[in-house]
Amino acid sequence: MSQKSLEEQIQQLDEQLSSSVEHQEREAKFAVEANERFARNIACFEKYYPQIATAISEYKVREDFCIHVTTTGVGNFVPKNHHAPIYGDDPISQVSAQVEYGIQHPTFSATDYTASPILEDDKRIHIRYMGALTKAFQEIQAEQKERLTVLPEHFPSAMIFGIGLGYHIDLLLEKTSFDYCFLIEPDFEVFFASLFCTDWFSIIEKVDERGGSLFFQLGADEQTFIQDLETLADDIGAFSVVRSFCYQHTPLPEIIELIQQWSSQYFRFQYGHGFFNDAITGLAHTVHLVEKNTPVLTLPKQKRVDLSTPIFIVGNGPSLDEAEEFIRENADKAIIFAAGTAIASLSKKGIDCDFHILVERPYYNYKVFGDFLPPEEYKKTNLIGLNTLYPDTTDRYKWSGVAGKGNEAGTFLLEVVSQTLNNKGIPLMPYCNPVVANTALSFAMFSGFKNIYLFGIDNGNLPTGEHHSKDSIYRNNLDDENEEGLVCMGMNGKYLPANFGGQVESNDLFMGAHFQLEKLIAHYPNRTVYNIGNGAKLKGAHPVRAEELLPLPEANRDINEQVEFLKSDFFEQFNLEEFDDTLLGVKAFNEICDHVLGLAKEPVSSVKEASDNLLRQARYVYAIRNTALHHLHHMIKGALLYYHCPMLSLLYTYTDEQFTLESYAKVNTLWQGYIIEMKEYYQHNYRTKCDHGKD
Repeated sequence: MSQKSLEEQIQQLDEQLSSSVEHQEREAKFAVEANERFARNIACFEKYYPQIATAISEYKVREDFCIHVTTTGVGNFVPKNHHAPIYGDDPISQVSAQVEYGIQHPTFSATDYTASPILEDDKRIHIRYMGALTKAFQEIQAEQKERLTVLPEHFPSAMIFGIGLGYHIDLLLEKTSFDYCFLIEPDFEVFFASLFCTDWFSIIEKVDERGGSLFFQLGADEQTFIQDLETLADDIGAFSVVRSFCYQHTPLPEIIELIQQWSSQYFRFQYGHGFFNDAITGLAHTVHLVEKNTPVLTLPKQKRVDLSTPIFIVGNGPSLDEAEEFIRENADKAIIFAAGTAIASLSKKGIDCDFHILVERPYYNYKVFGDFLPPEEYKKTNLIGLNTLYPDTTDRYKWSGVAGKGNEAGTFLLEVVSQTLNNKGIPLMPYCNPVVANTALSFAMFSGFKNIYLFGIDNGNLPTGEHHSKDSIYRNNLDDENEEGLVCMGMNGKYLPANFGGQVESNDLFMGAHFQLEKLIAHYPNRTVYNIGNGAKLKGAHPVRAEELLPLPEANRDINEQVEFLKSDFFEQFNLEEFDDTLLGVKAFNEICDHVLGLAKEPVSSVKEASDNLLRQARYVYAIRNTALHHLHHMIKGALLYYHCPMLSLLYTYTDEQFTLESYAKVNTLWQGYIIEMKEYYQHNYRTKCDHGKD
C-alpha cells in the first residue's frame, strides 16, 4: 500500500469521524429543541384542542418510531409501511420551493353561479332573489375580467391535504392568511411526529390572533372524510369551504384518494342549504300538524312489534318491475312502505301498501297526489311523513304520523312543545332526506327492523336506459308530448356503479340521496339490507337479483297487528289545542334581520373589508344556533348561505379590485332586499300554509 493511499484513507476516516461527531451534535441539539417543542405543543393543544391533546397523550408509537435529523439540522420521518423519508436532506428548502410553487400556481375550488334556472313564474321570495342573483352573475361573468392566477395575501379558505411534519403550514401562513384552514392528514403517527418538528403553538396562536379558524382532520379516510367535513360545514356554514385554496403536500396514495373524493363530492357543499320559504313553510306546517293532534314519532315506551318482520321499501325506480311477482306473492308476510309516487305503481299492479311515505311540503305535491288515486284507496293505508308535510295531506289516510326532520325551524319548536308537555324531547331520524326513500329506510332502521328489502330504489336510470317503473305516473317516452303522464326529473351525466355491472346515470339530487342511504346503512351496522335489481350499488347492502329471492317464510304474527303496534308504540299525540305564537319570536326575528341588514349596509373600501363584513354577518347568525332562537337561525341561514357563498367567491375571483367591489355592491344590494322581504314576510305569514302550485 502506498504512502499516499494510506494518507487518503486516514483523511477519509477523519472526515467520517468529524461528520459523525457533527451529526451527534446536531442530534443532541435537535433532541433538546424537539422535546421543548413537544411540551409547548401539548400545552397549546390542551388549551385549544383538548380532544386532540387526549389522543396525543394516549397514542402508542411503534417500536421503531424515530425522527431522523438531516444534515441541515431539522427532523425527517419515514411513515409506517414506507421505505423512504417524507423529505430529502434539506426539508425546509424543499418545502419552501413547494409552497412558493403553490402560491404562484394555485388550485382553487369554484362554483358556477350563472347556471341556476331562472323561474319567472315562481314568485316565492327565495326563487325571485336566486333568479336575480343568477342574472347578476351572468352580467359579471360577461365582462370577462382577468381572474386570479396567484394566491393573494388573504383568501377565504384553505384545504391542506397532508400535514407531513408541518413545515409548509408555517411557511404558508407567513405569506397569506385564511379565515378557515382545514388540515387533513390520514396518518395520525405522521402528525404525532410533527409535534417534535413544528411549532404548532406558534401557528395556532397566530391563527387565533388573526381571528381565523384552524381545523384538524386527523386519521381522515374515505369512510369519514366527507362526512366529517359536512358536519363541520353544518356547524360553521358552507361558506367555509366553497372558495378554497387546495394544496397537496405529500404525494401518498391515501392523500390522492382524499383529494379525488373532495373533488367528486364538492357539489354537496354548494346546495341543499334550505331556504327561507322552505323554512317558514315547514314552521307553519308544523304548527298546523300539532294543532291537528297528528301523532309524532317519539321514543317508544314499549316495543310490541316483531322486529324480525321483513320490511319492503318500494320506490318507483325501473327495477321495481323486476320484483313485481315476488312482492305480490309475499305481500302478506311483510310490512310494505310505498315511497312517494310508488303508491300509484303498486296500486296499478294490484298491490296494497301498509304505509305511504311522503316528505314534500308544497301544496302542488298535495294536489298532484290527490289526482293519482281515488280517495278510497288512500283510506285503506297509513301515512308516515315529516313534520314539514303539507298539513291537509294527513286527512286523506286511515291514520297519519309525522317524524321530526333535522335542521328545520319547525322541528326545534316541536322539541320545545314536547319538552313542555311531556318533559322529553323527540328523536330525529338520521339521514332521512333528501328523498322519500331516505325517509322510509331511516324510519325502518330507527324502529329497529332487522330485515329490509329495497325495491325500485335505483337512484337513476338503469344501465339499460329505463328511468321508472312501467306502471308509474311518469311518461315512458319522455320525448313524446302526446303521451299521458308526468315528465320525470332528468339525469345530468353523473354516474354510480350498478349492482350487477354497468352504471346508473344519476343527478345531484339522487347522488345526494345515494350518499345518505349509504351513511344510514353504516349507521346501523347490525341490520340486513337487500338491494334488489340492477340499480345503483349501495355500500353495506346486499345486491340481489329479483329472480334469486327466496319466498318468505310464513309470518310469526299477523302483519296487520304488527302495523298497529308500530303506530301505537312509536307515535304519540301531544293533545295541544292551540300553539303558543309567542314561541315563534317575531320581535326577535325583526331584530336579527335589522342587525344583519345594518352590517350589510356598512361601507367597504377593499376586498378584505368586504370579506370581513360577510364573516361578521355569518358569525352573528351562527351565534344564535343552538340557543332559544335556534328556529330563527334556520329561518335565515339558508338565505345567507345561498347569497354569501357566491358573494365570497366573487370577492376572490378577479384581479381588478375596483371591478370586484362594484360587482359586489350590486349583489349586496340584492342581499339587503332579500333581508328586508324576509323580515316583512315572517311577521305576517308564520302560520301560512304553502300555496306554491295553487292556481
